[in-house]
Amino acid sequence: MERILFDFLFLTLGMGLGVILMCLMQAGKEADKEMERLKESEDK
Repeated sequence: MERILFDFLFLTLGMGLGVILMCLMQAGKEADKEMERLKESEDK
């Protein structure tokens, strides 16, 4: 029984870290797009 709880804890931690990583990647992608837009507007 203790092993199941231990595995569930690690599964939950892994899923949480995965979600946080996906959010960071999405935020980085949006920031890159914004930087490109700023560069284009400065070039004009």
